[in-house]
Amino acid sequence: MTYKVRCLFLLLFLITCISSAFAQQRLKFRVIDFSYDAFDQTARNERFKKIDGSGSPYAIVKVCSDNSDDDLRDYRFNFGNMNHIVEDHDGELWLYVQKNAKMVTISRSGYATLHHYDLNTTIESGKTYRLKLSAQGPVIYTQMVMFTITPADSKAMVTVTKEGGEQKREPFGVVDENGKVAKNLEYGTYTYEIIAENYYSSEGRFTLDNQDETHIEKVTLRTNGARVTLDAGTNADIYVNGNKRGTNKWTGVLKPGNYTIECRQANHKPSQQTITIEEGKNKTIQLTPPTPITGTLSLNSHPLGANIKIDGTDYGTTPRNIRDLLIGKHSITLSMNGHATKTQECTIRENETLSLEMTLDKSNETAAAPQAESADGDKTFTVNGVSFTMKPVTGGTFVMGATAEQGGDAKKIEKPIHQVTLSDYYIGETEVTQELWLAVMGSNPFKFRGPEYPAQDVSWNDSQEFVQRLSVMTGQKFRLPTEAEWEYAARGGKNSKGYKYSGSNNIEDVAWYNKNSGRQIHPVKTKSPNELGIYDMSGNVWEMCNDWVDSYNGSTQTNPAGPISGITRVIRGGSWLNGVKNCRVSHRFGTVTGHRFLSNGFRLALDDQK
Repeated sequence: MTYKVRCLFLLLFLITCISSAFAQQRLKFRVIDFSYDAFDQTARNERFKKIDGSGSPYAIVKVCSDNSDDDLRDYRFNFGNMNHIVEDHDGELWLYVQKNAKMVTISRSGYATLHHYDLNTTIESGKTYRLKLSAQGPVIYTQMVMFTITPADSKAMVTVTKEGGEQKREPFGVVDENGKVAKNLEYGTYTYEIIAENYYSSEGRFTLDNQDETHIEKVTLRTNGARVTLDAGTNADIYVNGNKRGTNKWTGVLKPGNYTIECRQANHKPSQQTITIEEGKNKTIQLTPPTPITGTLSLNSHPLGANIKIDGTDYGTTPRNIRDLLIGKHSITLSMNGHATKTQECTIRENETLSLEMTLDKSNETAAAPQAESADGDKTFTVNGVSFTMKPVTGGTFVMGATAEQGGDAKKIEKPIHQVTLSDYYIGETEVTQELWLAVMGSNPFKFRGPEYPAQDVSWNDSQEFVQRLSVMTGQKFRLPTEAEWEYAARGGKNSKGYKYSGSNNIEDVAWYNKNSGRQIHPVKTKSPNELGIYDMSGNVWEMCNDWVDSYNGSTQTNPAGPISGITRVIRGGSWLNGVKNCRVSHRFGTVTGHRFLSNGFRLALDDQK
């Protein structure tokens, strides 16, 4: 090897060593103070003093740090040719130092050495001194780590172990419903283990050294069984070896073996079958549904030809033998024009025929007229003994949509604001109640039942059938309000005070919503009315309008009826399930015409006949 080559290798070696040294000594410490303590006589105290080899008492240097968590035992001291002794006295470091010391070299692992620090004095025997140090805290670099586990529903648990040091296994976390879990970790190299029920454990290794990026570890778990979908094909509960796993359909992992599968449903005979699972062979199994337990209803009426509804479902007209009715209680409703609707409960038993005859009374209210108008113009109607009131709304011009009081809660669909002019009309004082629904439709299909509760869990199509029947019974032309009529009335019409909600800026005064409803509807007229004396236009139940949902166009309009077609119908006002933003007077939403929802109801409108 030539001289030049040897010199080059030596130079590279020195550069590497110097770089390594600098890399390992990034942190520094310093001396804040070194001074003689004239009031401290510890070095002369017979209990603590020590004598050096020349017969002179040692001086004592008491070392402290400005950081209470600093471990002083990590420091090393060198007073050159002067001997010294190190002792730990209840967390305080004492240095017994020979006289005439003038400099000290202080070192500590991981820190730059403080060489030949000048004490600016000469240490004298039998005296006590104070040395105060300050050290930088270690810089800890971290990087975000995210595990993405497939399948996402494995509920896998991740643990990590940092290499070096104690190598203690630490919990990292359990994946969420998307199969992900994330956490910050210090720089270094880690091993991990992923454990999930019905899957083989998975292990791996990664290194963190870039705090600007998220380290993503993607892991696909291998099942120690098979992924199985059990489909009952009906609203039955699915049991696997006696444990309920789901309703109608369940997907999960089963280990190899034989399983007993049951489908259970009220008023049905449970079905049972045995399946065999083999590792790695995923499958979908169509289960045998439970067998209905049924009986027969033989239904007759006087007069004949009455419309039959059983539990809200149409069954034609009388007379009728209705076979294969599920056992248990049912609500039978018969209706016919010119006759009062009649409802009767019955109980069907297995393999038995129940004969039932129902007589319909002629109605005295086939064309019930409104009562005399009240002083404020209210119109009250009575149908089959149930009265309801329509409030007059004097027409006028208003600004519709996301007006200033709606603030940042307003959504894009509420814009642009636009000017609307309406003619006079009437609108229901309350939402249609369950007692009015029963008087008109002859059925009570509601989950939350009470005569003064709003009719709910009804579709837009159901509301159309209701207004048609009510119109025939009263001789009036009832309908749903247009969206513009609904908002104008909710804002208080010509009496409007510009409230955010219908009747107040304090939602607690006027609405049942998700924070105060107790997760259910409430009787109408239990909150304050708005400026027109109308109740519950914010909260309680969504109120269906006649319009199809579409964007506003911003033009000035008179008596707008909305677009001629669409996909969903407008609903307004929010409900007992919703937050405050949905209960605002300008908030818009939509509903599919044939779908029923627990939070949907409606309010009547009527044209002014003047």
